[in-house]
Amino acid sequence: MRLLTASFTALMISASAVAAQSASLVDRYFTALDMETVFKVLQDEGVAAGRDMSSPDSVSPSPAWTARLESIYDPEKAKLAFIDGMKAVKGIEETEEALAFFETDLGARIVQIEIEAREALNSEAGEAEAAAKVDALRKDDPALYLMYQHFIEVNGLVESNVAGALNSNLAFYRGMATNESYAEGLSESFMLSSVWEQEPEIREEMEEWTINFSTVAYSALTKAELQSYIDISETEAGQRLNAVLFAGFDKMFEQQSYELGRATAQFMIGEDT
Repeated sequence: MRLLTASFTALMISASAVAAQSASLVDRYFTALDMETVFKVLQDEGVAAGRDMSSPDSVSPSPAWTARLESIYDPEKAKLAFIDGMKAVKGIEETEEALAFFETDLGARIVQIEIEAREALNSEAGEAEAAAKVDALRKDDPALYLMYQHFIEVNGLVESNVAGALNSNLAFYRGMATNESYAEGLSESFMLSSVWEQEPEIREEMEEWTINFSTVAYSALTKAELQSYIDISETEAGQRLNAVLFAGFDKMFEQQSYELGRATAQFMIGEDT
């Protein structure tokens, strides 16, 4: 799923009019991509992951920790960070063609099956089922498997997600380093080297996750519908839309990871008030 805005044409337009236009475009694609639901799904993911990382040896799995996680991944805070990241990309007005695609019946259906697929992959059972589907697909319909791989490549899903994950992990360390109890052991060089050591494992995970996700989500599409999705992704508007989407999510995830790092340090030494 991608983020998009619509273009507008005018030879002369005031700065205030541009700002008003941009605001209306944000509303338009937030509606088309059902971003309110997306942010709620991501909050559920973040809280679940934060609970999983808690243990008697690190962060106590307490109601206070859960409440802190819910605050870190609050959908309204996520939305504001996302918009900040999105607006840092130049030319976000030049995605009218992509926006129009997501406002069609097919585009709206794609948005929903992508959300459902992400939710399905949030459990070990869902991951195992997806992996089994991928194995079967390689044998039974290699042409469709290659279409999914082409979709992943066209949209740069592995590279963009790897970069985003590395930046988020660095933000987590930097958040921890704001606490004087951990600052000395978390030098910038240590944080950078630690993050880069994680790159091969993260890349492998992303390669697996993107094909699993694609197989689960787009099995609901015909090959002709999937090809339409690939075609719009290959356009200049589709590529620009991707850049805007990843900029928004990168900003959001980095902010959340930084806050998670700060919270982790505070809770580990008992400063959880």
